[in-house]
Amino acid sequence: MRKRALALGLACAMTLSLTACGKTKENTTEATETTEATTEEEAEASSEESEEKTLSVGDELITDGGFDEGIGKWTMYLNGGTGEIGVTDEGELKVSISNPGGEEHSVQPYLDEFALDSGVVYRFSFDAYSTKERLAEWRIQVNGGDYHPYASDRVTIGTEKQTFTKEFTMTEGSDPAPRLCINLGGYKENDSSLGAHDVMMDNFSLTIVDDSNKVLPEPEPEKPDINLNQVGYKPEDLKVATLRGDKLDSEFKVINVDTNEEVFTGKISGTIENEAADETNAFADFSEVKEPGTYKLVGDACGESYEFKIADDVYHDVFDDVVRMLYLQRCGTELDAVCAGDFAHPECHTDEALIYGTDTKKDVSGGWHDAGDYGRYVVSGAKAVMDLLLAYEEYPDQFTDDMGIPESGNGIPDVIDEVRYELDWMLKMQDEATGGVYHKVTCANFPETVMPQDETDQLILCPISTTATGDFAAVMARASRIFADTDPDYAKTCLDAAKKAWTYLETANSASFKNPDDIVTGEYPDGRDADEKWWAAAELYKTTEEESYHEYMKAQDLKIMNRGLGWAGVGTYAFYTYLTTESKDMDTYEVVKGIFDEQVAKIVDNAKADGYKCSLLEGYVWGSNMVVANNAMLLFMANYLEQNEEYVQIAKAQIHYLLGTNANSYCFVTGYGSLSPKSPHHRPSQVLDKTMTGMLVGGPDCNLEDPYAKATLADKPKAKCYVDHVQSYSCNEVTVYWNSPLIYILAATK
Repeated sequence: MRKRALALGLACAMTLSLTACGKTKENTTEATETTEATTEEEAEASSEESEEKTLSVGDELITDGGFDEGIGKWTMYLNGGTGEIGVTDEGELKVSISNPGGEEHSVQPYLDEFALDSGVVYRFSFDAYSTKERLAEWRIQVNGGDYHPYASDRVTIGTEKQTFTKEFTMTEGSDPAPRLCINLGGYKENDSSLGAHDVMMDNFSLTIVDDSNKVLPEPEPEKPDINLNQVGYKPEDLKVATLRGDKLDSEFKVINVDTNEEVFTGKISGTIENEAADETNAFADFSEVKEPGTYKLVGDACGESYEFKIADDVYHDVFDDVVRMLYLQRCGTELDAVCAGDFAHPECHTDEALIYGTDTKKDVSGGWHDAGDYGRYVVSGAKAVMDLLLAYEEYPDQFTDDMGIPESGNGIPDVIDEVRYELDWMLKMQDEATGGVYHKVTCANFPETVMPQDETDQLILCPISTTATGDFAAVMARASRIFADTDPDYAKTCLDAAKKAWTYLETANSASFKNPDDIVTGEYPDGRDADEKWWAAAELYKTTEEESYHEYMKAQDLKIMNRGLGWAGVGTYAFYTYLTTESKDMDTYEVVKGIFDEQVAKIVDNAKADGYKCSLLEGYVWGSNMVVANNAMLLFMANYLEQNEEYVQIAKAQIHYLLGTNANSYCFVTGYGSLSPKSPHHRPSQVLDKTMTGMLVGGPDCNLEDPYAKATLADKPKAKCYVDHVQSYSCNEVTVYWNSPLIYILAATK
């Protein structure tokens, strides 16, 4: 039985307001190209607060152990139970429990604010009493994975105040971000009539008893000061590495790794101060090296780079694996060992889902698991589908029918088979009576750290949303064009569903989706649906040429529309569709083109100003790697409209960033490069203790939006706020809709 604290998935992040390194943004969209930077004073204050303190015997690790000034950093996790947390007039923590729930962790106050060092002996204690005698368990536990305890004790809390104390030794490796929690949920041994009651606690203390056997952590491995694309380059590519350091070389050498021969010597140029990374950068252009092979760069001061290849097919393997990740995320079907290898599993999530608020159930099996958990969401799935359809439309020759999925060899490019698998699920998500589309299907809570077939709680179909319905209409209308020649019947099914969804949108009230009170899985909220509706109209107009859709589009104020290539801001998809439509209103076209070009220009300016040519500049937010991929995608789209070599080169620079030319020295795609993520927040990888290949992780997030990130990255510059750890879901989770723009941009360059 799991006894754990809150397990956030990527999707849950979407319930948070977007912040930019300390400053809250008053919107609910995902990351945009740039965000507001922290002031210098705030950065210094944060750094001072995060300075490592040397602790010794007798020192107190818990600063929020008493409650005279309020609850401090304590909060509450609920999983099937109900209750609230507060403070008594006497300055005690009060947990008012109205329903203990069915699990020991159904009601769980918790605290994240301390670290544990390997080999150290600690003493933990606290006071507690209850209005009804009951069992409880305190746990100091790992804050992720299986949530196992480092120390714990099951105790009986009576109606008289007691002090509970225990000494323990940290026998595992040091943990900078464990969690203290008290399980106050349902216990079989408790009186079945326990019912509503209050538990009071105070004087929490965790002190060091003996640190003589403290095991010092392994030092972080040194990263190179010459960073480049660790996967490699095509022979004719512009090839530029970024160097960093207080003392930079004046020249560099390119060495053939196989022969150890020097094949090129070049001059270092273009020194730039990189505030986001807190570095001085310079550049090494080795574009003249074109002979296929394996190489590294070497400088006297900056040392050696990681190895890289030059080859015509240098992106072939990574492209195939990034696409195959979608197959490995399939839900509702068996993944056999022939196609899925280590990640094979029986069919999962095939039971009918309960429509929220009713007794009715509906089959919504299929689709892709969205992220590191097993939820399925229409708005994020629609973004992924759109990216794939665009990639296939514009670069069809890059997609083959032999990528190792069950449909391989059927005469249809595997990427289209994959798209259809998701579309089939989305069709099930449409309400037959109204045409509206249910927002998501998940269980009430995030799953344990289990394989997908082992998440067996009741599936819940959450209410219809206008954002999901608009996205659905858009991708179904586009899909009908793609399938028109190869499967006219399926194309008609998609178009009919899109029209039915549009009929719903014509009369439905706009409202942001909100999780029901008893659902805690990812929300994907979006307070504005004008962009989703305009996108739906644009795709339907392009498909049908019916003027009614055009008239709707011309009547909207495009300048206030939510822009982007994301799950919330989809306006740029809509604009691109209109720009590629034959029959246009020139006034509308000029407005759309102006907005589109403004976005492109901003990306170009950002990339030129950054030491790694990264288009984020200061915008290192949750899912920053998606933003980088989206920005590259937008540049390729702009080049598709009107050829511009600068757009192409800056777009390729974003690929180089994702594959290693970044301040963290990581190739952010699992399984590739000399340094790639080994511990993604991805349940199958966690359970199997084997990292799935071909996943793009979230990347740097300077807002430090999980406890592990807060504990380990607080003193890092914005661009370096990344940690490869399973507990850091805000840095190291994966999603299908982060892979999808990467598929597009690799297709554009493959």
